[in-house]
Amino acid sequence: MDPQAITERARRIRAAVAAASTELTSEDHAVTVVVGPGGSVRELHLSSRAFRYSGAELGDLVVRTIREASGLLQRDLTETLGELTDGHTREPFAPLPTPAQLRAELDRDPGADR
Repeated sequence: MDPQAITERARRIRAAVAAASTELTSEDHAVTVVVGPGGSVRELHLSSRAFRYSGAELGDLVVRTIREASGLLQRDLTETLGELTDGHTREPFAPLPTPAQLRAELDRDPGADR
């Protein structure tokens, strides 16, 4: 693969990861979260239904909703990255790389492994 194609692929991967997010609302509509790669919480919204819960119950619901949204995002991002890399991605549900890890992987010299 020529250097220009590698640069373009890396740009598309970075853009896909940067833009990735999933919004999920709990079954009872008490909690809505928007998560980004690595489980980062970009938004958290509590409806008036959230106030029916005790603090511990609400905390559990928020954590469950974040985890479920993160799993959905990870699945979707794995599929998207698979399309961008011709199927050369990590196993589904493997931890997503941090931006620093992604940068190191993209900047790695392929000839250094020989």
